[in-house]
Formats: sequence, C-alpha cells, structure tokens
Amino acid sequence: MQTDSLYTKIELENLFAKDFSHPTFPQLAEIYLRENDLNRARKVCQVGLRVTPNNIEAHYILAKIELLDHNIAKAEKILKDSYSNNVFSEKIIKLLVEVRDELSRSKNETKKIIDELLNSIPDDAYANKWIHNYNQSIKKNVVKKNKEEKSSYNNIRFKVNKNLVSITFYHILKNQKYYMQATSVLDVLYDSKKIKYNLYKIEKKALAQLLNQ
Repeated sequence: MQTDSLYTKIELENLFAKDFSHPTFPQLAEIYLRENDLNRARKVCQVGLRVTPNNIEAHYILAKIELLDHNIAKAEKILKDSYSNNVFSEKIIKLLVEVRDELSRSKNETKKIIDELLNSIPDDAYANKWIHNYNQSIKKNVVKKNKEEKSSYNNIRFKVNKNLVSITFYHILKNQKYYMQATSVLDVLYDSKKIKYNLYKIEKKALAQLLNQ
C-alpha cells in the first residue's frame, strides 16, 4: 500500500483520534509499521477494524504485523478470515498463499485459492509461476511413487518352485514388472537347462537394465 498521502503522520493521528473509522487509519498503521512500532500499528488496526471490520487494507497490514512479530499462525487466520469474506483482494490472496506454503498446508487446497486469483487475473505472473511449480511437484511425486512401488514389489521375497518354472511364467513376471522375481526364475531356467545360454544372457542383461531404471 502506498503510504505517501496528503496527510502527515501527525494529521493522520489527529484524524484517527477524532474518528476511529476514518478511511485513512490503515495509512497511519502502515507508518507505524515502517517505523517498526508494531504495538502501535497493531493497536490502530485492531481499533479501526472494530468500527469498520471489512477494511481489506487494515486486514492486510495487521497480517504483516503478525508476520513481523513471528506470529505466523495468527497472520494466517487474519488472511484466511479476510479471504473467506468473499471480498477479492490480490494482496490478501498472495500473502495467504505464501503463509500457507510456509506452514506446509495442503497444496491442493492452496491451488483452489490460486485458481480464484487466475480467474480474475489470468496473466498474473505470481499465480502462473505457482501453478507451474505445483505441476512440476505433482510430476515428481508420481515418478517417486512409481519408483517406490517398483522397489516394494521387487523386494518381495520370492521362492521359486523348480518344478513349475517355465518360459511362459518368466515372461509373465517380466511383463508385470516383477524384475527381481523374473531374474530368479530365469536363473532356475538356465540351471535346469530349460533355456539356451545366448537367450539367458540377453534376458539377464535386459533385466539388469530394467532394475536400474
């Protein structure tokens, strides 16, 4: 918010003293905030908001005050309450998103807030960058999950019944991506002379590559 105005600090203080609901009270709070006088800045916002509870600018400043005073949970509540009042504010939304990310809140829920910002300002750089990072994170999580799943079922203990192994059984395991188990079956097939050495060597190499992916 621009704090430069037609009023001096003393004039703003006088206006506030005469009328707590005067629309310039957020400017006074901002001045105190810039002077690092958090107590006075907070008091002005709190008093002004009792009279004009829907003043978006005051909510925004109050949230910044709480952040600077290391009360991030309080800042989140102020921003969340203001956002929930259905009065669109680009500044409130962006600060709320930053606070939620800092507190590791649900990304899916935060995306809903970003979507609202994009509905109003489709070309907003901040929102589009957030969405890009979100999509990249989703892709990384999918890859990580697939690797973990692959690792989990490849590490399952697997006993091979030598009397039941066959080339068909081997291919089923391989196609289902049970590469460790397929390797065990392949070894049994070779030991029992059910597969030729050249094919065994080719398949062994292929399984090793698949296991290293």
